[in-house]
Amino acid sequence: MERKLRLERPERFAKPHVIPREKLEAAAKAACAKLKERVERDGADFPATCSVQFSYKKGLTAPGLGQNRNWESGMYTGCFWLAYELTGDEFFKQVALEQHLPTYVERFESMRGLDDHDVGFVYMPGCVSTYKVTGNELAKETALKVFDYYYNTSYSKEGKFIIRSHKSWRAGHAYGYRTMMDSLMNVPFFFWAAEVTGNEEYKQAGIDHVRTTEENLIRCDGSSYHHYQFDPETSAPLHGVTLQGFGDESCWSRGHSWGVYGFPIAYSYTGEEFMKRVHRDVTYFMLNHLPEDFIPYWDYDFVGGTQPRDSSAACISVCGLHEMCRFLEDGDPDKAIYESAGAQMLEAVIDNCTGDIGTKYDGLICHVTHAKPQGQGVDECAIYGDYFYLEALLRYLKPDWKKYW
Repeated sequence: MERKLRLERPERFAKPHVIPREKLEAAAKAACAKLKERVERDGADFPATCSVQFSYKKGLTAPGLGQNRNWESGMYTGCFWLAYELTGDEFFKQVALEQHLPTYVERFESMRGLDDHDVGFVYMPGCVSTYKVTGNELAKETALKVFDYYYNTSYSKEGKFIIRSHKSWRAGHAYGYRTMMDSLMNVPFFFWAAEVTGNEEYKQAGIDHVRTTEENLIRCDGSSYHHYQFDPETSAPLHGVTLQGFGDESCWSRGHSWGVYGFPIAYSYTGEEFMKRVHRDVTYFMLNHLPEDFIPYWDYDFVGGTQPRDSSAACISVCGLHEMCRFLEDGDPDKAIYESAGAQMLEAVIDNCTGDIGTKYDGLICHVTHAKPQGQGVDECAIYGDYFYLEALLRYLKPDWKKYW
């Protein structure tokens, strides 16, 4: 689909913006120290997705708390690898390699949570990261076994997309036969598996999923649906759905950020030009809907007022802008825009989402909104927010860092 988006306020991004290195280093040091302090106090067990009254542990009653069971478990492990690469502190390596890696093996053996669209979220930063940083063969082989199951159960060859809920679909629930923006961050699992095994079928399936996403979930104005429903009998596209956003026709900010980052990752593996083009579309929409302080509201229908923010959407988008800049020429005007926007957004998070909010909070950043319509984690902390904040800092401090995705 050809879209013709324009940047509505280009003057906001006309000048280069540089975050002082000392500020980045101080932010990284503080975040890593907080992660270490929390583990030394509470242990390295896996917390729930988001905080309750700013605590990842206190008062939580989720079944299996402490197990490797949730979609963000991989990003929790990823935090330790990011902290290790930021500091060189063996403490973080020990947690990820010795305490967490066995849980990914056990999770595969027990098939816990593998009939789901978010398996890539679990095993890329949680297990593939271990292989990439250390060369650990157990991590590699476990991830490949998981991918084989994932590909054969949660990818629709007819519809050419990652299925939202394998179990629901097989049980006859039509809503399971849909895909979502989140899966743009799961499709790198396909590209990595293709790269490691040489199986081009996996790569083509990944490209097809990205194309299906662009054709159905990205609207003419560059905004995005959260989900898209397909006919389970014919695979024909039906309609868009926005589960965690303000409404079906709104644009949920974190869901949209999966596109701002997901399309550049896919491009990094494939070089498919349509991915670069659609990334520009979704990015311009995001930039056109940023509030004055550069921290997105929980839904891009809001650009001002008192609605909750989502700092995780900012951090994810920063990573996506940084990633795409790796593939743009120095004279490309979009590169200058992305560099300025990314730096302003990251500095805004450092300044506004890591300081004193009048109470102690467990996360590395605050002002994350997990799922407002469902009343979950509104203006709290979340593990994925911590992960992408650390990744953004590492990208700026070590621009040649090799991504886990």
